[in-house]
Amino acid sequence: MSDILIQIVDEIDNAINAASIDEAQLKGLFHRVSRVMVEDDEQNVVIQKRPADMPTYPNCWDCSAAGHVDAGEAYDVAAAREMKEEIGLSGLDLEEVGYYKTLNEQGNRHLKRFNKSYKTVVKRSETVIMPDHDEVVEAKWIAISELKEDIASKPDNYTDGLKEHVARFYQ
Repeated sequence: MSDILIQIVDEIDNAINAASIDEAQLKGLFHRVSRVMVEDDEQNVVIQKRPADMPTYPNCWDCSAAGHVDAGEAYDVAAAREMKEEIGLSGLDLEEVGYYKTLNEQGNRHLKRFNKSYKTVVKRSETVIMPDHDEVVEAKWIAISELKEDIASKPDNYTDGLKEHVARFYQ
């Protein structure tokens, strides 16, 4: 994992400290995550596949972009940064669609997170997704209806973050 420090927060999302991702997850410290879904106007979204060497959800499909909020960083800044780093998109308007707390576990990691979710709507024909292969194995467009069906039939292929996002915002 990276040496970058992420924002540690209390039980009501007040910033209190900074820690590495490993420390936050192994000790079960509350921290912040930003999520972005890139949509088109025909009910399709971009999803990305995580690398096999990730400590959480290896080889699983995730939101278009997602990541931890660095220490001192705002949720929206983190969302824009992750979108640029992971799939090569920048300068797009992000609309906040939700804010919620999740408590999940993945092996010995405790994922105690405050999540802010965003979306951006693009013209698919004018949008070039360029995954950074250090962070993303693959990125693809998928119909929301197909994604929901696949999550229902093969839930282990998806991160909890993506499953939660789809359940909350694509009913």
